[in-house]
Amino acid sequence: MDITINKKNYSLKFGVKFVRKIDTQLPLERDGIKFGMGLVAKVIPELTTGNTNTLSNVILWANETEKPKLDQDMVDNYIDDCLDIEKLFDEVLGAIKESNSGKLAMRSFEKAEMEA
Repeated sequence: MDITINKKNYSLKFGVKFVRKIDTQLPLERDGIKFGMGLVAKVIPELTTGNTNTLSNVILWANETEKPKLDQDMVDNYIDDCLDIEKLFDEVLGAIKESNSGKLAMRSFEKAEMEA
């Protein structure tokens, strides 16, 4: 997935390093044990409910392995100025769903939502 800010393209990659970053930043903790379930337990639900803070972090983390680099202010301003924020959420969720590192997590989340 690519986004354009100030006429410059920035790549976003939702791969293993992206998931590792999420697991480091947002571990699921139970009984003092940390689990690497941040994508399915935190990120996907927060993106589906429209959390712009999570959206900003996800875009930033997905760009960490790519060049050129984004910074937090650039991403925050991009989201603030976005004319179709719903479409941006859908595109990010779609890119996660299409990635090898995200498709199983997305499938698991969707199945849990259907059973709820």
